[in-house]
Amino acid sequence: MHLTLSLTGHGFHPAGWRQSSAPAIPNYRAQVQRAESAGLDAVLLGPALGSPGLLLSGGADAMQLDPMPLLGSLVPQSRVIGLGASVFMSHTEPFHTARAFAVLDNLSAGRAAWCVDTRQLDYAAADFAHLPLPATTAARYARALEYILVVKQLWDSWQDDTIIADKASGIFAHGTRVHRIDHAGEYFTVRGPLTAIRPRQGRPVIVQWDMSAEGLALAAATADVFLASCATLEEAKAFSASLRAATATAGRDPAELRVLLNLTPILAATGPAAEARATDLDATVPPAAAQALLAEAGEDGPRSGLRFIGTAAALAEQMGAWVAAGACDGWNLRPAVLPDDLGPLLSELVPALQRAGHLRNAYAGATLREHLGLARPANPNAA
Repeated sequence: MHLTLSLTGHGFHPAGWRQSSAPAIPNYRAQVQRAESAGLDAVLLGPALGSPGLLLSGGADAMQLDPMPLLGSLVPQSRVIGLGASVFMSHTEPFHTARAFAVLDNLSAGRAAWCVDTRQLDYAAADFAHLPLPATTAARYARALEYILVVKQLWDSWQDDTIIADKASGIFAHGTRVHRIDHAGEYFTVRGPLTAIRPRQGRPVIVQWDMSAEGLALAAATADVFLASCATLEEAKAFSASLRAATATAGRDPAELRVLLNLTPILAATGPAAEARATDLDATVPPAAAQALLAEAGEDGPRSGLRFIGTAAALAEQMGAWVAAGACDGWNLRPAVLPDDLGPLLSELVPALQRAGHLRNAYAGATLREHLGLARPANPNAA
């Protein structure tokens, strides 16, 4: 079973900030180090843009730090755990994204993940000087596909053995092992090569979560990990089977894709105590925040996924059963309240999963691809 942790502000419940013990700016370093001590595969950092609807409501925790510099600051504070950051594709360029993740992957010794955010937020466009965005859904996802393919080509523009730094001969690098990509597409024209060596993992892990039909087609063609939002076992089984079939249709081996289900646990020592805590959380959502969240429900961002209310032992049993049934390869934890919910998740849930044989007791590899059981991609330019 694979297990990742998403971090955002004071938690994924809209009233989380009202019950969180964290200051206005949480201590992400401590949370990442706790997740690493528990042996999780990766920590994923959410998008940086906050909605004006949430900000202006005054009752929602819409303050989110830019995940890219945050990820960079966490590299030296951790050793083995994977680190992912979300990037809005609509307001960035493939070259910059490819270079940033290549550098981060090398600095972290192969632990970086790119969380692809396909949303095209109209309110964000007012804050960025940029070319007009695609006017149709089809064009938007065609641009997203081209964007990802360009990034992959740029990561491959340096062969693995390019740098030799031979002081005796005076040769620093084999110039013939650096390749221009000369991409000229509908949305991007990129000569290349990248101004950074090939990532340690060959290509950083690509994470996606867009549940729209177009988003699923994009994931089938390009994703390494998909974070799915499904509320029932049967829904999850059908979803995973469908996405794996689409991956095969796209010409890829379905074994190259990991499907993780989004999960927000609300845990307590007993079932009734957990129900009481969930009721208390739901009752403390500020009315203005609830209205803002409802108004934004139509955005094609990640749905909340499964919410479990009960004990850690019962949740561990359910998580193991769903993986065994083929519903998923693992879970992406989205704590209701941060950092408070990390305690029971890491000290009670994780040991319960380990005792049942669902989760490893220690890291077996050093890179995120090794944690996930994904092969290092070959470089097509090596031939």
